[in-house]
Amino acid sequence: MTDLTMTESRTRGGGLRRIAGDLVDIYRRGGRSLRAAPLLAAIAILPEAAQHVAEIKLGMFVSIDAFRALSNDPTRWAFGYAKVAGFVVAFLAFARFQATGSVRSALLVPPRTLARIVLLIALTFALAWPFGELQKQTGSMPLTIALGTASVVIQGAMLLLIIGALVGDRTLSWHAAFTSHLPSALLLTLYLAAAFAPCQLLHMANHKLAMARPEPAVWALMAFDALWVGLFASLVGAALFVGSGVRLTWRGWRD
Repeated sequence: MTDLTMTESRTRGGGLRRIAGDLVDIYRRGGRSLRAAPLLAAIAILPEAAQHVAEIKLGMFVSIDAFRALSNDPTRWAFGYAKVAGFVVAFLAFARFQATGSVRSALLVPPRTLARIVLLIALTFALAWPFGELQKQTGSMPLTIALGTASVVIQGAMLLLIIGALVGDRTLSWHAAFTSHLPSALLLTLYLAAAFAPCQLLHMANHKLAMARPEPAVWALMAFDALWVGLFASLVGAALFVGSGVRLTWRGWRD
C-alpha cells in the first residue's frame, strides 16, 4: 500500500463534508501523481504538443477567422485523433497508478484485466444502443426522456464496473452496481465534472488568449497548454480512482 493508494484517512462524516473532502483529495492526488509519474503525463502531453505545432504551422492562430476556417483541416485532425487517444490512455493509466503506486503496473495491464475492461466497454455500448435507436423513432417527449434516463442509468452502472476493473476493485457486484449502488455512479460523475470542467475552461481560455498574438507568445501559450493537459489527465485519473472507492447507497454512505 503506497501513499498514493486509498487509505483509511479518507474523510468521514456527512454528505457535503465528505464530498468536499473527496474533491480536495482528487486535486491533491492529481498534483502528486503528476510529479511522481511524469511518464504517464507525457502520453497526453506529447500528442497535444504535436497538434499545437501543426496548428501554428497552419496559421490557425493568426485570427479567429483563420482558426475557424482551419478547424476541420485534415492535418489538424490527424494529430487530433492521436491527441484524444493519448489523453484517454493517460487518464486511465493515472487511475491505475493511483491504485497500484507503480508506473509499470499502470501501463502493463494484465491481459485478463484488459479483456474484462474491453468486454465491459463493448457491453456498455451494446446495452445503450437500443435506447438511442428507440429515442430516434419515438415522437413522444415523455417517452424520449424515459428512454434517455434509462440509458444514463445503465451507462452509470457500467461505468462503476469498468472503473472497478481498471483499478482492481472486485468488491462491487453486478447486482449492486445496477441497484443499491447506483447513487455512487452519480457521485462519480460529479467528481469527474469537478476535475474536468475547470481544466477544460482553462484549456479553452488559453486558446482564445493565443489568437492574433505575436508568434513567440503563441508558442509559449501552446507549450503551457500541452503541459496543462498532462495535469488535466492526472486529475481526471484521480477523480476516477477516488470515485471508484465511494460506496453511496440509497440509504446513505457505506464504508
